[in-house]
Amino acid sequence: MPVFDTEIVHQCALKCLRKPKPQMFDVFAKALAKHYPKALDFSQPWVYSIAGGAMIQMKLYYASTSEYIMIWGTPIGSEGHSGRHLAGFWDTVIDGETWYYGEGEFEKKIYKPGDRIYVGPGQARAMNFTNGVWAVEYARGFIPLSMPFGVVEELFICLDFLTVIQTISLYTDLVCQAFGQKCIVLKPFTIPISFLAHKITKALKPTPEVKKIPKKNIRWFQKHI
Repeated sequence: MPVFDTEIVHQCALKCLRKPKPQMFDVFAKALAKHYPKALDFSQPWVYSIAGGAMIQMKLYYASTSEYIMIWGTPIGSEGHSGRHLAGFWDTVIDGETWYYGEGEFEKKIYKPGDRIYVGPGQARAMNFTNGVWAVEYARGFIPLSMPFGVVEELFICLDFLTVIQTISLYTDLVCQAFGQKCIVLKPFTIPISFLAHKITKALKPTPEVKKIPKKNIRWFQKHI
């Protein structure tokens, strides 16, 4: 039995339109929490996702073996292959613009804020995130089978082992939480695994980006090199 209703997720996503980032993400989270008060985890960090040639970042609020819900996006654009999964994906664009097309289509489909995209089980799409786009995504199906698609490029092409471990630990944490919520008998076993996975995710969170070096410091370095 699914935890989330696709229409409720979409309506919650619409509430954050035309709001500045990152405020819009909080608005969505709070709206969704009113419908699913005990299901969501707001503590997970933003992490990279590099899959199908596209690089984005994502923030997961819920994940199990059969569903997940997150916000994903990029401020600079990207493009790639959606992957061909056994799960179905419902995406609501909340900022920016994205283009999709499928096999046998000769014109791009343009999605703007408020528009909903659906890619069903066994389907695949070519995606272009133009100059940047942000969206709410809900997936339903057997999610573990999609995990290799989500980490293979990070592991073998980008060699971004930190993101691979973060993705796996984050997903493990949320899945354990979901199992614990659905089956109280399993909770004593899932809590320590979830706790450890969460600690790993947090420990691997990269340090903040170094601020831009003032010009006077650059001139000093140039003189003394």
